[in-house]
Amino acid sequence: MTSAEHRNAKFKKLLVPIGVGAFTGFIAAMAFLRLTDRGSGLSTSAEIAGLVGLIYIVAGLAVLGGALLPKAGAKLLNVEDADELRELKVQLIYSSIGMAAFGLALLIMALSGPGGWIAPTMGATLTIALIALGMVLSKFMNRHTDELQQALSRDAMALSFVLVGLIGGGWAILAHAQLSPAPAPLDWLTLVAGTLLVAAFWESGKRGMLTRGPN
Repeated sequence: MTSAEHRNAKFKKLLVPIGVGAFTGFIAAMAFLRLTDRGSGLSTSAEIAGLVGLIYIVAGLAVLGGALLPKAGAKLLNVEDADELRELKVQLIYSSIGMAAFGLALLIMALSGPGGWIAPTMGATLTIALIALGMVLSKFMNRHTDELQQALSRDAMALSFVLVGLIGGGWAILAHAQLSPAPAPLDWLTLVAGTLLVAAFWESGKRGMLTRGPN
C-alpha cells in the first residue's frame, strides 16, 4: 500500500465515527435545547454548560459501548481492531464511566439554580458526588495506563490549565475593565471542561493518535 493509499484508508476509517458522532451529538443537542426551551428556559451559560456536558456523556457512552461490544466498537472508535478494545477493556470502562459522570455533573449544574429544573442543594450534592466518582474512577484507570497514556494525560491537563488561564484570565480582565460581562461561576466550570476536551484532542493529534490504520 502506497503512502497516498494509506492516508486515504485512514481518512475513510475516520468518516464513519465522525459521521455517527456528529449525528448523535446533533440529535442530543437539539433534544436538550428543545426540552429546556419549555417554560422560562435556561440562561445562555446554562445552555452552553449543558451542551458541553452532553459531549462528555455521548463520548463516554460511545466508548463504553465499544469496550463492551468490541466488534462493533472497532468500526466506530479510533482503534486498530477489536482485539485492541479487548486488551483495553478495563481501562476504557473506567474511563468512559468517569467521563460520563463528569458530563452528567456539568449537565446537572446547568439544570440547577434559579429557574432550573433541579433544586440548588440537590444539584450541588449530585454534582459533587459525580465529580468524586469520576476522580475515583480516574485513579483506578491510571493503574491500567502505560507511560505514553500517562504522559498524554499530564500534557493535556497542563495545556488545559494554560488555556483556562489565557481565556478565563483575558475574560476577567475585560470584565474588570467593564468591557464585557463578568464570567458566571458556571462559565468557569464549562471553561475547565471545554478546554480539557480541546487539550486532549490536541495532545492526541500531536502523537498521531487520531488517525489509526484500517481494521
